[in-house]
Amino acid sequence: MLLADKSAAAEMDPWLVVDVGGEPSLFGFAQRHPNTGGLSWVLSTAIVELDEAAGRARTASGRVYALGRRIEPGALDEEGSLALRLLLTKWTRREPPPDQDLRWLTARKMARHLRVEPPRRDDPAAVERFLRTYHESYVARRDGRGPN
Repeated sequence: MLLADKSAAAEMDPWLVVDVGGEPSLFGFAQRHPNTGGLSWVLSTAIVELDEAAGRARTASGRVYALGRRIEPGALDEEGSLALRLLLTKWTRREPPPDQDLRWLTARKMARHLRVEPPRRDDPAAVERFLRTYHESYVARRDGRGPN
């Protein structure tokens, strides 16, 4: 069966190819993803097959991705750039982003799932209030106990 004919378990838009430990992998915004619930930036396992014309990729995990727009690293927004830096930390041996930035990334994902306005990155107190305020609602939604 051709990759183009396989159903996709996850969907990435936008996306790009990054080197992870010498292997090309997908990095992008997962509109849907079985492990993360989607609506967040993800890094795949190594690419096994990529058919850009068909908008499909298969990775070493066996997951098939539907692919939207391919972009260059310089086109990433602030959140995407920070998420990429975080996810590549293990392989680049660089320092991870500061804890406050990680908390902001978490707040952004929570806000998308809960359909609420996220806090600004430059306001650490607002990020902390947001995380305290919405934590239970987010966990309930993620675990299938909250409203969709």
